Amino acid sequence: MRRPLRGLGLAVTLAVGVSVATAAPPVPRDRLTQVPVRLAVLLDDGRALALEALVVKPNVSGRLPLAVITHGTPRESEARRQMSAGHMSFQAEELARRGYLAVVVMRRGYGASEGVWAESSGQCDAADHERAARESARDLRAALRSLASWPMVDPERVIAIGESAGGIGAVALAANPPAGLRAVINFAGGRGSRGPNDVCREDRLIDAYASLGKTARVPSLWIYTENDTYFGPDLAKRMFAAYRRQGGIGEFRLLPAFADDGHALFARRGGVPQWRPLLDGFLKQHRLPTWDTPPAEPAVADLPPPEELAPQYKVHWLRYLEAADNKAFAVSPAGRFAWRSGHYGVESARAAALEGCGHASCRLVSENDVLTGR
Repeated sequence: MRRPLRGLGLAVTLAVGVSVATAAPPVPRDRLTQVPVRLAVLLDDGRALALEALVVKPNVSGRLPLAVITHGTPRESEARRQMSAGHMSFQAEELARRGYLAVVVMRRGYGASEGVWAESSGQCDAADHERAARESARDLRAALRSLASWPMVDPERVIAIGESAGGIGAVALAANPPAGLRAVINFAGGRGSRGPNDVCREDRLIDAYASLGKTARVPSLWIYTENDTYFGPDLAKRMFAAYRRQGGIGEFRLLPAFADDGHALFARRGGVPQWRPLLDGFLKQHRLPTWDTPPAEPAVADLPPPEELAPQYKVHWLRYLEAADNKAFAVSPAGRFAWRSGHYGVESARAAALEGCGHASCRLVSENDVLTGR
C-alpha cells in the first residue's frame, strides 16, 4: 500500500525573470521555501505516475538552475517504503543556498512514490548492476523532463547528485543525458552491497561503470572515503578507472575516513565540511552557480545531550544532531528515548518521537537544533 505524504503544500510559487548570477553570497536559511510535492512524471515507456519529491528553493525571482538529488537503496527491502525525501532536506538546502532550485526525488518503489520497485540487480552470482542503474536513471530522466517545464527552472543549467545506488544512477543518467544536464556528482556510488565489504560480483559492478563510460560525456565528480564499508577505496578506484578507460569524463576524490563508516558522508551533516569545498570547486570549474564564500555557521549544532541519556547512548544524540531537520528528540526520566527526523513538519516529528519513546513520562528535549526543555 502506498504511504501518504506527510504534511501539506503541493504547489510552488512560480517566478520568471533574470537568471541567478554564477557567484553570490549564501542565501540565509530563513529565505528558503521547502515544499513536499507529488511530481507527475511520464516514463520513457509511456507510463504516467507520481514520485514523492521535496522542493527547496531560495526566495528570489528569476529562472533558477536545477539540482536534482536522489538517494541510495537500503539493504533491507522493507525499509524502502519507510524512506522519505525529507531525509535529504539539508543536502537540498546546500544547493538552494547556492541559488539552485533543489529537488529531492524518490524513485519508484521508495517512500510514497508510485510504481513498483524496478532496480533489482537479480541473483547475486549473476548480478546485472548496469540494468539496475539504468532503471534508476529512467526515473531521474522522467523527473527532469517534468521539472524542465516549470517556469522557474532554467532547463539549460541542470545538475544531478546521487548517493550510493543513486550515485551510480546519476552516472547512468550521464550516459544517456537529457538536454541541459551539465554535471553529475556521484557520492559513494555503487550497487550490490549485501554486508560490510561484501559486494555481489564486484567484477560486474566494474563492468557496469565501464559500459556507462562508453557514452558518458557529461562531467562528473566522484567522491568516496577511505573507510566506506559498502564500496571501499580499492573498488572505487577500479570502478572509476574502468569508466575513464571507456571515455567517461570525471574526477575522482578519495577523502579521509569519516565517522564509523564513510558511506554515510553525504547522509550526515558532519560530512558537509569534507565535501563542500570539492563541490564548490567542481561547480566553479564547470561555470555553474555557487556562492562566493561558504556560510560561516557550523554544519552540526553543538548541543549538550540530555542528562537522562546513558553514556552508551550518546552516539544517538550525535546522530540526531547530524540528521535532517523537522526532527525531535524525546527522553524519559528513566532514560528511555527516541528521535525522528526528515518529516515534512516539526509537529509530525514531535508526535513520532514521543510515540517512539513509548512512555507517558517521555518529554521533548529538542526540536531541530533547539533545546526545548519540555
